[in-house]
Amino acid sequence: MSVLTALAEWPDRVRKIFVDTEMNEHGIFGIRCFKNGYQQQIVVDSHIPTIDGLPAFTSSNENELWAIILEKAWAKLHGSYLRIIGGMCHETFRDLTGAPSYEYDAKRDDVWDIIKASNEANYMLTAGIHATDEEHREKFEHYGLMVEHAYCVIGCAEVVDSNGETAWIIKIRNPWGNREWKGDWSDESELWTEEAKE
Repeated sequence: MSVLTALAEWPDRVRKIFVDTEMNEHGIFGIRCFKNGYQQQIVVDSHIPTIDGLPAFTSSNENELWAIILEKAWAKLHGSYLRIIGGMCHETFRDLTGAPSYEYDAKRDDVWDIIKASNEANYMLTAGIHATDEEHREKFEHYGLMVEHAYCVIGCAEVVDSNGETAWIIKIRNPWGNREWKGDWSDESELWTEEAKE
């Protein structure tokens, strides 16, 4: 889901995954994927699994099908919907786009330089949290973040806070949309100055 959210930031990249952007007269879509480095074309129909009349898995707030169709093709490539629960975003990016992808540990000394350069190069970015114990999990959840969950990174900036300190901030989107960051630099944070907002 997070990878689809990141892809949504670049509609042209989504279009390249589809063989044709229109469903054919038989209700069939062709999807280009890469598995183990080889391009494959996955063919899926427009029949969507539902529960109580709503899509059983991915859905959208808008009247859009592309994410549901991509997820269906991804499930077909892997054998079932059950086999695509969770996973590593960088592997999914690589398999959906054919582009190289990498995973970095946030503890790296140069991680900010990597994030900033990747953002400036218009790379698709995600971020995730792995809890080492219950205390670690509670700490993140206290601030409104979900553990064992990936977020789409949609921007980053260096800003000067109300104390004159330089801070690195990352703008993320929660694909589930049901929690909000409550720590420093949240919407109500006193760290925001007019200059920082600019």
